[in-house]
Amino acid sequence: MALPAVLFMAFLNMDLSKEYLMISLIIFLFMNVLLLTGILLNRIKLIHHPVLPFLMTGFAFGLLGIPLFGGVYGFENVGSLSILGIGHEFFAWFIYFTVLKYQLGGEKFSQKTVYDFIKSPLIISIVAGGVAVNLAGLKPILEDVFVLKGLLLTLESLGSITTPPLILIIVGYGIKFDKAYMKKSVQLLLLRLTLVFAIGFLVKTLLINPISSNVDGYFDMAYFTYLVLPPPFALVIFAGQYGTDEHAAMANNTIVLSTLFLCHCFFNRGGSCAEFGMKLG
Repeated sequence: MALPAVLFMAFLNMDLSKEYLMISLIIFLFMNVLLLTGILLNRIKLIHHPVLPFLMTGFAFGLLGIPLFGGVYGFENVGSLSILGIGHEFFAWFIYFTVLKYQLGGEKFSQKTVYDFIKSPLIISIVAGGVAVNLAGLKPILEDVFVLKGLLLTLESLGSITTPPLILIIVGYGIKFDKAYMKKSVQLLLLRLTLVFAIGFLVKTLLINPISSNVDGYFDMAYFTYLVLPPPFALVIFAGQYGTDEHAAMANNTIVLSTLFLCHCFFNRGGSCAEFGMKLG
């Protein structure tokens, strides 16, 4: 409940504008470009691996992105990162996992994907906070009515539970690393970082910067924080379910290394990687 509470409050307090819709669309297209580039790169025999395309795109937005960004820059500023989450979630549900299931297991798109998307707690919190309440102008009513105000305070309290140390303990507890895949995992991680930052910087410079003048001052740090995030942890589960144990082990190793890189960026002088990215932006 903590993460949906954070997202609900973020979109409730966000000053929504048409620029946010455009940024969400750009992020959705950005994710697709990364996936297509990964598919093309996977044709090179030297680096080929069945999970390579899925390690080149997708980010652990909910599990690590929101808690870490909020912990470093303040949960009151987490809306800057949440803007990116809309396009990301659409991509993850309708493109990323659909293509993954088909590529590894031959499973085609089904109506269940749409149903799972609609009932996702993240989507419900974004729609409820960002559309149903914010755009409808219902926030003053929530703050004035005693019972509803208590509900808001409860959501704020739940959101405060999402702290970086707690999240890292949960993630670290489940981490497993197979030395047999070390060399290939390092190769895939370096390829991902090169691809994500190269294309991501071009997208930021050419497409986002011209329309982001009205976005708050934390957006640059949020964007480059987003780029540093590891691939979705769910990839390991899906790779094992629709592929092989070797696919799951390779995905797991690469995600572990990527998570360690993320931690270094955030806890080495307090988010220095994102601040460096902000200067470039």
